[in-house]
Amino acid sequence: MSKISEPQKKNSKRQVIRRIILVAGIFFIFLCLLLFINFIPALQLKEPHMRCYNGSYVKVYYERQKDAAKDVFLLTEAKAPELIKTLDIKPGQKINIYVYDNQKTMQCKKYGYLALFLHLDWYIGDNIRTKVILTSPANPGKVHTYEENKQAVLHEMVHAYISTINPDIRLWLTEGMALYLANGEPFYKAYLKQMKIPDLKATRTGNPVKFSNVGGYTFSSTYIEYLKQEYGWDRVKKLIKTEDWEKALGKSEKEIYQDWVQYLMNYYQ
Repeated sequence: MSKISEPQKKNSKRQVIRRIILVAGIFFIFLCLLLFINFIPALQLKEPHMRCYNGSYVKVYYERQKDAAKDVFLLTEAKAPELIKTLDIKPGQKINIYVYDNQKTMQCKKYGYLALFLHLDWYIGDNIRTKVILTSPANPGKVHTYEENKQAVLHEMVHAYISTINPDIRLWLTEGMALYLANGEPFYKAYLKQMKIPDLKATRTGNPVKFSNVGGYTFSSTYIEYLKQEYGWDRVKKLIKTEDWEKALGKSEKEIYQDWVQYLMNYYQ
């Protein structure tokens, strides 16, 4: 039985390594292609057949649901000046809003074709920087109403405006601001008997699903409410811009968190 020489062994190893690299390369290319195909719907927010309501503050693009789109347009045109003033947005920043007749179409604009296989009945709107995507109020889906879908556009507008101040802002802060300024839903101390206050780590999550699961949509607005009452709106805006708790508020993030928890424990309603 002949022995394999050292050069043959080295050559054999090289061939194995080449095959591994080739397979890995093919897999990587396939994965990139798959990702590209998935996000094809998100490459263009404006559908070719869309028409537009063009105002002083917003452009609302819509498909067939003209009346619903007009309601969205009138609401956003009326509320935009107040939001711009509250957030200190530079003049001339116009928000593009895309209203889709079908909820799945809207969802695909953010998550691609993957959204077709996800059960996201609650997901009716979002923002992509200064662009807002919205499910038409005329076709609100299974868990929302016409009015809820229409009002949701204001929530997304706040996100869009904040993205011009701090593009990479923490989810806890941007959601807190949007909920506080646009939703205005009350918080009751009785909620603390049913829900656990998110811990400090949870307030730092960038995962929307985890944010929802820890009660972010219930609690984050009270964080902004507390900061406004304790430090004033100018310092809240400074925090939103810098995310530097020490410079904006004079305390560490952990200290502010602890103070906020005490605020909740002594909540007034």
